[in-house]
Amino acid sequence: MKLESMRAELAAAVRLGALDPILNGARALGVAQWGPGIAASVTAAAVRHPRRVAIADDDRETDYRTLDCRATSLAAHLRRRAAGGSVGILARNHAGFLIAQVAAERAGVDLLLLSTALPAPNLREVVEREEISVLVADVEFEELLADAAIDIPVIWADGATDDDASLWSISSARRLCSPPSRRSRLVLLTSGTTGPPKGARRTNRAPRISEFGLLTRIPYRTSETYYVAPPLFHAWGLSQATMALATASTLILRRRFNAAATIELLAEREIDVLAVVPLMLRRILQDDAGGRTINRPRLVLSSGNVLSGSLATEWMDANGDHLYNIYGSTEAALGTVADPVDLRAAPGTVGRPPRGVTLSILDAKGMPVTRGRSGRVFLSSAMQFSGYTDGSDGDRSGTMLATGDMGWVDDDGRLHVRGRANDMIVTGGENVYPSRVEEIIDRLPEVELTAVVGVDDDEYGQRVVAFVVPRKGWSIDTERVRDATAVELPNFMIPREVFVVDALPMTTTGKVIRHRLAVLGDRDRV
Repeated sequence: MKLESMRAELAAAVRLGALDPILNGARALGVAQWGPGIAASVTAAAVRHPRRVAIADDDRETDYRTLDCRATSLAAHLRRRAAGGSVGILARNHAGFLIAQVAAERAGVDLLLLSTALPAPNLREVVEREEISVLVADVEFEELLADAAIDIPVIWADGATDDDASLWSISSARRLCSPPSRRSRLVLLTSGTTGPPKGARRTNRAPRISEFGLLTRIPYRTSETYYVAPPLFHAWGLSQATMALATASTLILRRRFNAAATIELLAEREIDVLAVVPLMLRRILQDDAGGRTINRPRLVLSSGNVLSGSLATEWMDANGDHLYNIYGSTEAALGTVADPVDLRAAPGTVGRPPRGVTLSILDAKGMPVTRGRSGRVFLSSAMQFSGYTDGSDGDRSGTMLATGDMGWVDDDGRLHVRGRANDMIVTGGENVYPSRVEEIIDRLPEVELTAVVGVDDDEYGQRVVAFVVPRKGWSIDTERVRDATAVELPNFMIPREVFVVDALPMTTTGKVIRHRLAVLGDRDRV
């Protein structure tokens, strides 16, 4: 087994440029200047491939030399302006976001990534709580910042180049920046689906092969073309954008995801790596009714939410067996990988932990359960977070960190996630995991999206309620939905009520905000 792991690591090292002496020398130069991180990776790519397009967004193409120079110039500015505080980014997916990320690391200042969906009161709370002293923001959020009464310097990430307060103007000054005296800390916000978002500290660097087996489980290569569709302020989108820059690849970004535009992009360009969340896969499949021929990516990487077995199978049947399902959390980082073989053998699985990651399923008393039994999912790796910025920590068992999910491991060592522990519905003393019910309803051709929640009930404690969004041009018979679940599920899991709605309340990465639906399903509280 050890020999097999060594071979996998060697193969990954070769794919990632171990035999390229110029690239390796440039990487050493970058690390000597900036320390191990994405800042060093950008320097290495700028030395090895200066004119290669690093980022292609809606507005422009930025090559690696330009990216490197602009990040250094902005770093010198941030070091002066953010002394004693941190830098926040409130921006959509474009080059300015990543220039600011690299600049913050080079300046040695902490970086907080803000969700573009934060309402004004939450935005103000986070800015004050995290002691943000400089904000890099898109012009579209100027009114939001005014509503939140944000009174700190703002650098406009996508402003006009002749505006003195624009990132593009500041970063064009060709300032030099000395190596940082401290390591920059990266803070990501939790999704906030169960309460106000919390700041989670993460390492601000690319993973090393020796410490994170993800690089051996997913065949990344250097010099490819990535399209990263999820928002960069989210851990999944950021990790794949970081991987693109770490491999000296070309990264394509779009401010907003659009299924039709993605299909057009895949038809016009050779995309090697497509990073998405499951909802994006579903939308691409549904919008591809015209049957336009697309260039199939070498890797399709899905994470950020539950990838159902039916969706995984439908995608692979239509587009080939190149789909990977990656599981983790903001706090625990990436934990397991299901490759195409796993997804064919056990649709819906999130796979096995790679080398460097430990997986345990524990019961309510913190004891390991036998294989096949359900319990709480715990992960341990070198990439997990170091605690929340308010001083609190995640739920731990020794070095193991709870993901907040319930799951079980099959006989082949594959993890299956049943759903969030706090999403479980207890009706009449029986446990119902929404994902099992949603999987069945989602198979109906007239259904675009489904969410199942528990609603307070005087007789049963909770009753199972389903909310369904019809596909465009289709109608939904609620009794047909209930009948479909009755074929495969026991009576206590069949939705007592089915509501047809136009949309579901969601986070920017497609996670349903279930507590809002629970209120809608309770007629006494509406």
